Amino acid sequence: MTRAPAELRVVADLAGKALAGAGVPGPGDRVAAAVSGGADSLALLHALRVLAGKRDWRLAVLTVDHGLRPGSAADAAFVADHAKALGLPARQLTLAPGELEAHRAAGPEGAARAARYEALWPAADELGCRWLATGHTLDDQAETVLLQLLRGAGPDGLAGMAVRSGRLLRPLLGVRRAETRACCAAAGLAWREDPTNATDGPLRNRVRSRLLPLLEQLRPGATSTLARTAALAADERDWLDPVVAAALAAAGDGADLDAAALGGLPVALGRRVVRAAAARAGLEAPDAGATDRVLALAGAADEAGTGWPGGSAVRDGPAVRLALPAD
Repeated sequence: MTRAPAELRVVADLAGKALAGAGVPGPGDRVAAAVSGGADSLALLHALRVLAGKRDWRLAVLTVDHGLRPGSAADAAFVADHAKALGLPARQLTLAPGELEAHRAAGPEGAARAARYEALWPAADELGCRWLATGHTLDDQAETVLLQLLRGAGPDGLAGMAVRSGRLLRPLLGVRRAETRACCAAAGLAWREDPTNATDGPLRNRVRSRLLPLLEQLRPGATSTLARTAALAADERDWLDPVVAAALAAAGDGADLDAAALGGLPVALGRRVVRAAAARAGLEAPDAGATDRVLALAGAADEAGTGWPGGSAVRDGPAVRLALPAD
């Protein structure tokens, strides 16, 4: 491979530092890059290629056609052809309408995301890939923080996305979107543009096209500051995780929580324990309002049960019982 242009080396260096901080992938590991054809994911792919040789990583490419707009199949085919031209194994995945419908409660964006990962993980496994990498950037992180603020998320929500979440890697969280475009331009990569990203419908699009530019105008560097906020919140969450785990273990196991133990916790810790208990029970995390209603169940045996999308809670004698929502 010829020497990469400087713009690509910048992106690769930032990605390499992020992955080194996460301690993965290891030598000889296989990594599947989820590539949509946009500048961010193409920059991810080529940055991983720069890094892979010295680290003995083996790369593959996965691309998903959601079937939600004209041209999506052509975009997926473009990615598959590009991967093959690079000599990389590739899988072009097409979602069926039913796969999206199964997640309709999460809304259009949430349904597409959930269905996408449901397709990506088995494909990565079939290719023998231990890791799946996506092209989320620092700008995406800032948007996520703003969206979480608008939704009333607590400190954990403000932590945004992590470089590593289980087997999922986001090596470009320290890279600006402008840098991925400069990288692709310098490397002669003609990326694809998803026209739905320019529409004014989804809230994320409006945050991207209106709110973040306004914040940058009011306070230059706002995007980086928001991403830094996520990093600080993530550090505090990681520090608190053992405390939460100990409190959760003391409050009970399974889907039942001892009401007295839960009610005796400081409210900030109690909120974290409720969300951790929901995750332990395989439920969607309750929002801030639902979390406080679950805590109220611990303090009042006659309190009415509560629910949220993906979960519910009732007082059952000395226990607060978490369960799937009633049909």
